[in-house]
Amino acid sequence: MFVPGARNPLEEDAPLSATPPPAAPTPAAPRAVLGMLGGVGSGKSHVARRAAALAGGRVVDADALAKDALAAAAADGRLTEALGPEFVQDGRADVAALGARAFADRAFLARLEALLHPPVHEAILAALAAFAAQETDALLVLDVPLLVEVGLDRRCDALWFVETPDEVRAARAEARGLTLAEIHRRESFQTPLERKRALADRIIDNAVEPEALDAQVREGLVALGLTPNGHEAPDGSKARAP
Repeated sequence: MFVPGARNPLEEDAPLSATPPPAAPTPAAPRAVLGMLGGVGSGKSHVARRAAALAGGRVVDADALAKDALAAAAADGRLTEALGPEFVQDGRADVAALGARAFADRAFLARLEALLHPPVHEAILAALAAFAAQETDALLVLDVPLLVEVGLDRRCDALWFVETPDEVRAARAEARGLTLAEIHRRESFQTPLERKRALADRIIDNAVEPEALDAQVREGLVALGLTPNGHEAPDGSKARAP
């Protein structure tokens, strides 16, 4: 008969184990996928780069991926076959001509997107898979103009909307040969800015000085559980530069 609280007689001669109990697993460091939203000329790419630099991460730049895909399609003849020879000059895509036609003709835009979107989407998914498979980077930022339209917003832990006044966007776009009217016309082919703003977890005001912008980015990273470069971590240590 066993008396509650009494030593089990069957274990009287059992040696005491010298092996300590296993230690609790160390919690994994916070990591996040961040999606950028905003209008043409809002400065999404700049905010994306600042977030990645401060958090020790990297940016997936869909515009750069699209340029690579367009160059490849122009070089191997697929662009000529899909859209016509007038959009290729000396083996290179005529970006200005493509842009002028695409944002005036939805059927043409659809054909252009059918040519470029598959390789770009594949590259973005590969970057997401690589990020999930390693723990080197703390942050992956998706700088993808059609983030919501293609459903990549659902792959993000947070969405930031970069808000910039029209007059500032117009001044920035002039360097790209665009007018404010052209900006608004191109945005009419995308999810409305009001909808993107409503989807965002955080609004970043990009009409401020660089120091104030960095302060907003740092605050947003901390909200994601990350420790930006130069900030104090919960254990009192300082985050090192990536």
